[in-house]
Amino acid sequence: MQRREALTLLAGGSGLALLAGMGSLSLTREEALSIAQTLVGALWRTSWSEDVETVAQATGWVLGVLEKAPGLLKESKEGAQLAAEGHLIAAIAARHLVQPEERLRHLQQAEQYARLANDVLLQRALPYYQGYSYVWNLAPGMGGYEPQPAKALLCFQRGLTVKGEPASQTQDVGLFMGLAETYSLLREPKQAVKALMQAEKSYARVSPGEDPGYALADVNPPYRVPLARARVLLNLGRANEALSALEESQRLYQVHGQGGRGLADLQPKRMAVALALGDQDLFVEALQASVEGVQRSGSRYGRAEVKQLLRQGQARWPQVKQLEEWATQIGVSA
Repeated sequence: MQRREALTLLAGGSGLALLAGMGSLSLTREEALSIAQTLVGALWRTSWSEDVETVAQATGWVLGVLEKAPGLLKESKEGAQLAAEGHLIAAIAARHLVQPEERLRHLQQAEQYARLANDVLLQRALPYYQGYSYVWNLAPGMGGYEPQPAKALLCFQRGLTVKGEPASQTQDVGLFMGLAETYSLLREPKQAVKALMQAEKSYARVSPGEDPGYALADVNPPYRVPLARARVLLNLGRANEALSALEESQRLYQVHGQGGRGLADLQPKRMAVALALGDQDLFVEALQASVEGVQRSGSRYGRAEVKQLLRQGQARWPQVKQLEEWATQIGVSA
């Protein structure tokens, strides 16, 4: 087997763990570009299903390959583009590893490389991910990284102003979804619903095979659109409607789901809705599914979110011994 063929084989999902532990290799500039192309594609595909720590380690290896190749990032538009995507994948992984400063650092570096590559799709995608860094609490239960919707609003608005070809309907969907969630946090229901309707109207026109920004948009697979709607409705105090949206999201997940990371995002929202509705049975069911999801994905963020919600559930239903048993199992302190 040739050297390049061996490295390319490692880029398959099952090879990422081995690749992450290989350390440094001496590669030519051409080899570095070829291998990075294959690996970044593999990392996008596996980031939903592989253990998030493995994805983070393998992404670090890819970025190291690109950075060590002489002149590759400064002289090659394609090299800068791959570095931007690599830092974006690393930022996604950093969120699930509860590394908020690493997430923000990787997004900043991704933006620098996207400008260097003059890549319009990446320049439009990054404000979306930056915006959600301020919509989410990046460190659940720890403090210091609570949502900052005013900052998020500026990011999503900036993303919508990025012009140029190629255009991407899917990226617009994500930015409008971000606006909807931001306005719901700002307690501006009319603006939130308007942005939500714009997002869903745009999503109905999306053609995955023809949209050049589809892979970069975080609204895929399809279950993520009703999941975002549920978050908006929950923020607006419309818990019953949020539950319906989550049920739709769960149905779509069963058809289009891509591994544990999706469950780690979806199931804790069912716990939050159960708390809002005072539905003990739903809470216990969603708790079990949430624990299974975060265990499969290795998402520390999902685990922290589940622990935070479980504490709230224990406060709400202190008599339920099943919650106490779950708390012991996943290490929730009183």
